[in-house]
Amino acid sequence: MSTSPTSTTNTHRLQHSLEAVARGRYVMPMVLVLGIVAMAVNESTYTHSHSTLSNGIALTDARVQAAETLQHITDAGLYARSYLLAGTDEEAQAYREAVRKMREVKQKTYDLVAQVNPGGSMSVAEIERLVTEHIADSDRWVALMARGEREAATAAANSGESRARREQLRSEFDKLLNNAAQVQQTARFSLYQANAMSRWAVHILAFAAVLGMVLFRRQLRRGDEELAQERLLLADRVRERTAELTEMTGHLVHAREDERARIARELHDEMGGLLTAIKLDFARLRRLPDLPPKAMERMLAIESRLNEGIALKRRIIEHLRPSALDQLGLVSALEILCGDMAEVLGVPVHADLHDVSVGKNAELTLYRTAQEALTNIGKYAHCREVQVSMRQRGADAQLVVHDDGRGFEPTQVPHGHHGLVGMRVRLELHGGRLKVESAPGRGTTLTADLPVEQAAKQVVEQMLA
Repeated sequence: MSTSPTSTTNTHRLQHSLEAVARGRYVMPMVLVLGIVAMAVNESTYTHSHSTLSNGIALTDARVQAAETLQHITDAGLYARSYLLAGTDEEAQAYREAVRKMREVKQKTYDLVAQVNPGGSMSVAEIERLVTEHIADSDRWVALMARGEREAATAAANSGESRARREQLRSEFDKLLNNAAQVQQTARFSLYQANAMSRWAVHILAFAAVLGMVLFRRQLRRGDEELAQERLLLADRVRERTAELTEMTGHLVHAREDERARIARELHDEMGGLLTAIKLDFARLRRLPDLPPKAMERMLAIESRLNEGIALKRRIIEHLRPSALDQLGLVSALEILCGDMAEVLGVPVHADLHDVSVGKNAELTLYRTAQEALTNIGKYAHCREVQVSMRQRGADAQLVVHDDGRGFEPTQVPHGHHGLVGMRVRLELHGGRLKVESAPGRGTTLTADLPVEQAAKQVVEQMLA
């Protein structure tokens, strides 16, 4: 049997409507209100049931006590009549004991009726009057019999008034018991209703709990999905920004080195040529005949200053772009750097250097790392000696610079000090890493690892992918 397109459309509409309602902002508050109402109804029905059940038990006790009271009244009458017939003291004593028990049970009956019937629909006033009169009449028989007036006692016991009072007393007790039975029936029906309401309240509460849990899990799952999407989007943006910053940093570093190289070339070509020409002119002047001694002395002083300027120019060029790195290689350039820094620092710089298989840009990075590390040592370390080593360890070229100075806390570098950051950025541009081990009073060890040439290409490609 096929389903009609209309019924399918209606089913889809109903499903979309339910989903729209489930996504509404008022669904969870409505479920919460429904649960609270169900709990309130359940608590109210429990309180009502407990009260009704307590009253029902009290009514049952009252009926039992009323029946027992009536039984004691009957027993008292029987003992009184037996006393009239037998005239023995045992019968008189039994009569008095039955009256005593009746009065005790009667009071309990009255108390229970007052407890379960605060409105006064079941009155015991008439019963109390009839019981009082009946006992008084019975006491009169017994008293007459005790004085030996048997005929008078018998006449009083068999009088029509006495019989009518007994019948009326039984009738009032029957009425009390019937009223109690009706109240119990009403209480029983009310208890059934309360149980039914409690049952529905429990069902509603369970339904609200299940619905709330389903909606909560649905909302939680939707929130997790949205959070996961946001995290993926954020991760993509972070990767994009990281790649852009890495590319920009690399560009700035290369631009800086290119600018340094350009300035070094201009100093070497332009200023170097100019200073060399001036020095040649002074050499020609010294060969002129009849040059005054004072002029010769002044020319020699100027030429000495000129040589100092040429040496300064050479140092500036070497600082901007170490020519030894391009002409002699990394190991020789680092040896020259260590020798120069030993003179500047005034402490021995021990070099243990070996060839490594890295590219030209990576060689410059290692050289700049060593240069920056030795510069920082001169500024802050106050050490007695420095050790610089370089060797290839597996797929990495490793440069280690160690001093025995005062050290520092690597995690508490003040703001504005960018030496370590610059070294780390340079190394990371080539897929390397920087490790700093230091503690106050224990010196500093700086370790730079760079992948060898083939591994470095793969790492850089992965970083830019």
